[in-house]
Amino acid sequence: MRAAISLALLLTVTAGAENCRVLIDGTGCLTRQQAIQRIFEKLPSVAEISILPRRDAPADNQRYFVTESKGTPPTKEALVEALGRRAKFYKVLSVEPEE
Repeated sequence: MRAAISLALLLTVTAGAENCRVLIDGTGCLTRQQAIQRIFEKLPSVAEISILPRRDAPADNQRYFVTESKGTPPTKEALVEALGRRAKFYKVLSVEPEE
């Protein structure tokens, strides 16, 4: 019975979650990538964020981040706003739903 309730709760929480691929330019080193990851993790709509391997990115200085949302995924504008003054160094190029 407990397992069924736990499973139902888990499905309810993850049912509204949507993953998005965010392409960012200016993420040359691991320290920069982790800084962006920490910034995006603070957004109320983001449950988890992961960094994809460099081979998935179209250019050397770009990197894909995958955001798992707690409902409505963050918009490009929200991500740029979250970067604050760092937005002049890190360019959010695209935000696309992950399939």
